[in-house]
Amino acid sequence: MEVIEKIKEELKGKEILLSSLDKDKTALVVIDMVKGFVNTGALASPRVAAIVENIAELNKKMKGYKKVFFLDSHSENSEEFHSFPPHCIRGGEEAELIPELKTEDSRGEETYYIEKNSTNGFHAEGFKEWIKKYEDAVDNYIVTGCVTDICVLQFSLTLKSYFNEKNKEKRIIIPANAVETYDGGTHDGDLINLFALYNMHVSGIEIVDRIK
Repeated sequence: MEVIEKIKEELKGKEILLSSLDKDKTALVVIDMVKGFVNTGALASPRVAAIVENIAELNKKMKGYKKVFFLDSHSENSEEFHSFPPHCIRGGEEAELIPELKTEDSRGEETYYIEKNSTNGFHAEGFKEWIKKYEDAVDNYIVTGCVTDICVLQFSLTLKSYFNEKNKEKRIIIPANAVETYDGGTHDGDLINLFALYNMHVSGIEIVDRIK
């Protein structure tokens, strides 16, 4: 318990002003804020629903920024269903972006909606095309969404290691009030969320309380 409290202290108390980041070199990444993780289906979580307002507010605040919305989208025989219950079937309601993020502010020529068939959006063909186009243009990545210990963690660590391999200095920023995981069995949401944030923190990813 003492170690857990020390981890909490190490992660908390940092904030970033959005105005401190160059707008032209900053992108918002929203991972899996679809109905199947928020509103309905086997993997919908009230914990994830609780961060909708924070992400929606940040999305509006970042009007005119580059944006990537990852949408979990699977075929009916998806390989992932050997590990997780069937969810977010392509073309179904669960695979739709939540309405709170369907704003005029989130649509434009530099907003991308990328379907992904695995827990790691980095490997989606749409993102491979995006990173090829924006790799040199974007220096700051603000990553939000769900779930912290799977999709957010895998994408963020892969993105960080991708740039490390190329010796490119990029900031990957996780606002803790805009990411969340789920409760279930031994998967204690509070504990797992904390460990996931710490894992990213020690890997060079910036964990902040919020983006102001």
